Amino acid sequence: MRKSHYILLILVITLVLFDIDPMYAGPGGTVVKAIFKTWWGKLLLSIIGIIFFPLTIYVYFREYFAVKNCKKELLELGKRNKDFSWLNLDKNVRNIFNRVYIAWNNQDLKEASSYISHWYWQNQQLVHLDEWKKENLRNVCKVDGIKSVKPLYLEISEDEGLEGSRIAFLITANIMDYLKDIDTHKIVQGSSKFDEEEKIWVMEYTNGQWVLDDIQDGQLSLAFAKTKNIIPANIAPAS
Repeated sequence: MRKSHYILLILVITLVLFDIDPMYAGPGGTVVKAIFKTWWGKLLLSIIGIIFFPLTIYVYFREYFAVKNCKKELLELGKRNKDFSWLNLDKNVRNIFNRVYIAWNNQDLKEASSYISHWYWQNQQLVHLDEWKKENLRNVCKVDGIKSVKPLYLEISEDEGLEGSRIAFLITANIMDYLKDIDTHKIVQGSSKFDEEEKIWVMEYTNGQWVLDDIQDGQLSLAFAKTKNIIPANIAPAS
């Protein structure tokens, strides 16, 4: 066995020995590993980053070209529908992101129902927020600035008005995310500090406006970046 394999094995064993439970919190019920919030966790993450540096470079450039290609397509789509122009898209996505987090922190997604697809709104309210309430828990979830919004994947419909089109965005933001006991106010999971996190938000264009349709973990960004955009022939600009 190579020396590098021994190192990887030791890292895996270390993670197992820590026996860290995942935390389901924030819009989308994203899993956050608490170990990576500690000093040792950050050191471990740095070591892993060094080992997988070539992969990191690959992911970076794959995402870079995916974003570049998406923006090129959006430049043309924006001529057909101004809601697809990048400046309008970026503004709308940031607005929806902030409004959803505010509603989530208030434990009532109905406040942002006009910015979320009906099925996703009900799913998140029932599966996460209402269940935590039954367990006497409250999810404190706040945003302290959005660092970037990047389109990774386009799925454009054949509709002349582009209704039903979907776009996956990689969003990087500073987020505070933890669960606390409602009575004691004791934090049971997570941290009261802001940390930079990546999320993939899938937005759908319906009834002339953008709404949140799904949230995926940021670690899936490469999968989205590698997926070929879907642009119907009747929509794609003539070459």
